[in-house]
This record gives sequence, C-alpha cells and structure tokens, in this order.
Amino acid sequence: MTTTVPAARPANNGVPYRTTPAQNLITIGLAWWLIMGLFVDGWAHNHLGDRLETFFTPWHALFYSGFLAVAAWVGWLGQRGWRAGRRGLLALPQGYELAALGVPVFALGGLGDMAWHTVFGIEVGVEALLSPTHLVLFLGAACIVSAPLVSAWRTPTARKAPPGVVWTGVLATLALLSLVSFMNMYLWGLLSVSFGAGQGRGALGSVLLTALIMTAPVLLLLRRFQLPFGSVTVIYGLNTLMMSLMMMPGEWRVPLLLLLAGLVADGFLVALRPSPARPWALRGFAFLLPMLVWAPYLGGAAVLGLSELSLELWLGISVMAGLGGVALSALVVPPTLPAEAQSA
Repeated sequence: MTTTVPAARPANNGVPYRTTPAQNLITIGLAWWLIMGLFVDGWAHNHLGDRLETFFTPWHALFYSGFLAVAAWVGWLGQRGWRAGRRGLLALPQGYELAALGVPVFALGGLGDMAWHTVFGIEVGVEALLSPTHLVLFLGAACIVSAPLVSAWRTPTARKAPPGVVWTGVLATLALLSLVSFMNMYLWGLLSVSFGAGQGRGALGSVLLTALIMTAPVLLLLRRFQLPFGSVTVIYGLNTLMMSLMMMPGEWRVPLLLLLAGLVADGFLVALRPSPARPWALRGFAFLLPMLVWAPYLGGAAVLGLSELSLELWLGISVMAGLGGVALSALVVPPTLPAEAQSA
C-alpha cells in the first residue's frame, strides 16, 4: 500500500508575519535618520558648491550611518521570521519585501557614488540630483521608506483604523513625500516662486508639478484610511519646513503658510468626510486641497509686491492646481464601472 506524505505546510499555518505599529515607527525613525542626512547633504551642495571636494564628508557620514541603522533593523526583523521557521520572502514582515529590495539597491548606489565622485568629482546644482548613482540611492531609499506604508496599508482593519496604524501610514507617507520633494527641488514651486524672489510666469509650470506631488500622497492615504485631524498639517508643515531649511535657511513665511493651509485642510477633512464611498466629497476635497496652498501663496506674494503675477495669473494657476487635484482623485478612486465592463 502506498503511503501518502502530507504536503509541508508553511510556517505558522501561512498566517502573514506582521509588524506592530511600534516596530513600524522604529523603521520610520531610522529612515528619517537617513533622510535628515540626505537633506543636510542637499544643503551642502546648495550652499557650499565648489568647496565640496571629497566623498568623505560629515553629511555623507550622517545619511550612510542612517542607512546602516535601518538596514540592520530590517535584517533583524527578517531574522525573527527566519527563526520562526519562515523562509524566503515569507521571513520578512508583510510589506517589508520592498525594504529587502531597497537595502541592496541603496548599498550598490553608495558604492557607485563613491567611485563616481572619485573619478568625476563632486556634482553641483541639478547635476547632483540627476547623477545616475544618486538616482540609484533615491530608488533604494524610496523602497525602504515605503515598507511601513505598505505594512499599514495591508493591516486587516477598516478605513477607521487604530491610531497606531493610521499614523504609521501618515508618517511613512511624509517620509516618502520628503524624498520626492528633495529629488525635485530644482522644480519645487513653493520656493522657486518664493516670497523672497518672485520669478513670474517662468515658474508657473513648477507650481503645477509641485501641486500634483503634494496632493497625490494625501489622496492615496484617503483611499485606505479615514485620516484624523492633524494629518495634512503634519505632512505639509514638516515637509515644507525641511525643504525651506535646505534651500532657503531663515525663510519662515512659507512653512507657516503651509502649516495654516494644513490646518484648514484638516478642517475640511472633518467637514466633508471624503472617502471612496463618498466620491463627490473626495473630488471636492481634491480640488480644495491645492487651492488652499496656492491661492494664498501666489496671491500673498502678489499683494506684498514680491511677485509680478497679475490677478488673472495667480488666481487662474490656483484653479488649475485644483483641477489637477480633481484629475488625480479620478485616478486614485476611479468612477465605478458598469457590471458589463467588470465581467470576464
């Protein structure tokens, strides 16, 4: 008689290995160590320029040590899964597959960056952002930072999730937005059309791009979570403060404006309750969110005489930014398909 050998079952009966909110917050905190080093390095490239002559700088030490810390933490989380009998990617917490990809990508980018600087010298200006090795570093960092967001997203809770889960998503999104803002600093409309140096019509394209970059992460979070009051304030206030300290140290009006815009946006979150189940409320919020930033920003610069924008231009570009938010909302939460279109 033939004996049937039962198929091996995955460790822990296939139950996903999930991190706790506290563990995700540790990941975010260590990732911010890396991001702070990146912003300090950006400040050095912007303000020291030709005086940068070597790869071995204090700011490089800051963000590479941050990378080593977050890489060690991700490795420790994976080791826990391995010791519990999980193998392969299943040894990683749910959502941390991206971090496992990001760690070696960032490490390769760092080695390449050192070789690049040794052979070709130190880049200045836009070249520092678009250097191939720096783009590899950005890719690796983005994968690492995204892990807690994916983990929170996959947590089996309703949209009104526990505070620890929601704020994990908010803070991870803030970190990811800061990375994207950093890589697009040469087009960052909030500081290229600044209160200190209005550049008129030439920077309006940067305004529209910046509006899309800032609106997209909030709408993405709204697809998954019921955001608590203060979410937009934290995302917009801290991201703008970081960008201002790097690009225009001493500029306080722009971070203050974004802090106030975030508070008003949080008020609209409470009043409108935008969600995929309330698409018209979501579309309305998506229109108002960029308007709350750009109408007072551009209009204030014009009123104070710090910009040459006419009423038609600053108001029109604010409306265009709002319409861009509506378009993004249609991508994040598309209209419902008819039953016939959903069939095979």
